Parts: sequence; structure tokens; C-alpha cells
Amino acid sequence: MKNTIYNAVVFNASWLACVLGGSWVAVPVAVVVITVHLYFFSDDNKSEAGLIFVVLLLGVVVDSLFIRSGILISPDGGLWPPLWLICLWGLFATTLNHSLKWFQTRTIVSVILGGVAGALTYLAGTRLTDFALREPALLSLAVMFLAWCLVFPFCLLLARNLLGSR
Repeated sequence: MKNTIYNAVVFNASWLACVLGGSWVAVPVAVVVITVHLYFFSDDNKSEAGLIFVVLLLGVVVDSLFIRSGILISPDGGLWPPLWLICLWGLFATTLNHSLKWFQTRTIVSVILGGVAGALTYLAGTRLTDFALREPALLSLAVMFLAWCLVFPFCLLLARNLLGSR
């Protein structure tokens, strides 16, 4: 239980550091947090490192689709997510077999929570950065909600079945 709470607290603190600090802060934070996570908290470093890598790649695809479709508007007009946003996906992956493990066997809850939390996370991110949601913002959030209704359960499925969750 203590490791679960630690995992959740570290993820949330890291999320905030990455969002507020940008890429210069996010990269070292993500490297340290992921390294410590794999060394001290992972039961299977190789499988969990693979999970982190796959989720990070998925994140690049998801965020690139959001940006290229205009749902998420980059302040510099770029078509790729910045490093700090990519780092968030690696950090998120560290929670899938730990603080979010409970959701692995609760598909309906993970679909609903994924949609709500995913959309609200992007909303919070746009409030704390120079990123913006395409207007009408409610429509952009609805698209993000639907995407995260799929993304979160898929990530949990990867964690549970494909990469050796214990």
C-alpha cells in the first residue's frame, strides 16, 4: 500500500513539474523518476521498461494526432508534441502496474475514468501552459474524452497482459 501511495504522489508531483517546468525540467525529472521506479519498485525491470517505452510511443501518436488535427494547439505551431508532453507519457506508464493497477480488471470503470481524467488532464495542462484547446473547447474535450475512453483501458491491457504485470 505504501508503494502505491508513493507511486501516485510521485507521478502527480512529476506531472506538475513537467507541465510547469517545460522540457528542460521534464527530461531530467522523467529520467530520474523512471530510473528510480525501475530500480526500486518494479518486479520485472525488462517488462516494465518495455511497457514504459510502448506507452511513450503511443503517447507520441495520440498527442501528435491531437496537435495535427487542431484539437490541441501548440504555442509554436509545431506538429509534434514537445519533450515535456512526451515525458508525461513515460511517467504515466509507471503508474499502470502500481497505483492504477486496480483498474486493470475493471474495464467499465477504466473506460469512464480514462475518458474523464484524460480530458480533464489536458484541460488542466492548457490552463498551466501556452497550449490551447480548439474552440469550442467543449468539443475538443469531448474528442479527448472519447480517445481516452480507449487509451486508458488499452494501456492497462498492455500492462496486465502483454508486458507481464504481476
